[in-house]
Amino acid sequence: MGGGFAGVRLASALRARSDELEVALADPRPAAVFLPLLPDVVAGKVRLENLLFPLERFCRRFGIRYFPARAAALEGKTLVLEDGARVPFDFLAMACGGTPDFHGNAAAGRYAFPLYSASDASALVSRLEKVIASGLPHTFVVAGGGYTGVEAASALAWRIACSGGAKGLKVRIVEPGPAILGGLPPATAEPVRREVARLGIEVAVSARIGEIGEGLIEVDGEKISDCTVIWSAGVRPVDFIQGLPWAKDRSGRLLVNADLSLPGESGIFALGDCAAFAAPGGGFLRAAVQFSWAQGPAAALNILHRIRGLPVVPYRPRDYGYLVPVASGKAWGEAMGRRVGGRAGSFLHYFMCVLRTLSCRRRLGLLRDLISGLI
Repeated sequence: MGGGFAGVRLASALRARSDELEVALADPRPAAVFLPLLPDVVAGKVRLENLLFPLERFCRRFGIRYFPARAAALEGKTLVLEDGARVPFDFLAMACGGTPDFHGNAAAGRYAFPLYSASDASALVSRLEKVIASGLPHTFVVAGGGYTGVEAASALAWRIACSGGAKGLKVRIVEPGPAILGGLPPATAEPVRREVARLGIEVAVSARIGEIGEGLIEVDGEKISDCTVIWSAGVRPVDFIQGLPWAKDRSGRLLVNADLSLPGESGIFALGDCAAFAAPGGGFLRAAVQFSWAQGPAAALNILHRIRGLPVVPYRPRDYGYLVPVASGKAWGEAMGRRVGGRAGSFLHYFMCVLRTLSCRRRLGLLRDLISGLI
């Protein structure tokens, strides 16, 4: 279930290790999208087509059955899909990813622009181009000052600047906490905050969001009209995962064993952003591409071991670090335990993105986009 990094890597690993297994993949999207680079689509640096990985073509190539539908229910050893299809299984791997968390704010879900899918990116780019072309004053309000919020805000500011710095256009981050990127070490967060300020992005911290409507948002009692709201205030597991009876962490992710199976369910696995895997230092692994990328083959190996009656192999996560990229061509964070920043950080960010692109054709297209942006 799920054709993102974890699901595709698991399915291809199963097929590479055995031609005898029947492998099926269910995902309602025609193509998976490389989520970390969606802000670059907004910034005009990368073409969306180079971030898409067609799932039907992938399944056809590897002899995998493809079901273009969402999961609706589990009935014993049968997965029921929303289109009515019933898929019996011996082993089930849930890699459903997540969905924007509007925290029960129905108006935000109706009027705000998330940035978590290909259609989200297309809609936001369309709105941005329309606003720039109008020549009228407008404010882009980014709700949430975490990784995604900072990346989205910098992408909007960069696109506006590249259009000639259209007058009357503003980008503003609204963060309920005392600072943007508040959970990061100061050595990482401070240079990012300075770069955000240099790009002319306004920041409101300890802010309270009130009413949200069409082209309207209320922040600390002030109503901002003629605006576009971008929602970057968190991600949660999809509804199907939340409705399952197994134990979950505080964010709704499924608790898993060391081999990525569910407790008490040797034939059901969870991985990627919908799984809560115990971190070596306590707590759970954060949702990150590097863990989804590694968990796919790890789960595939343990499925094969269970089929063959072999001992399972504990998944041992390796945290290579993190980077917070800014659209101005800089990034700050840690890599292999060392601090990196500026242009070197940005190079490392894009290098890892190219390396983890699932298709050679898309990898070359992405490289062309990135190189052309440097010329």
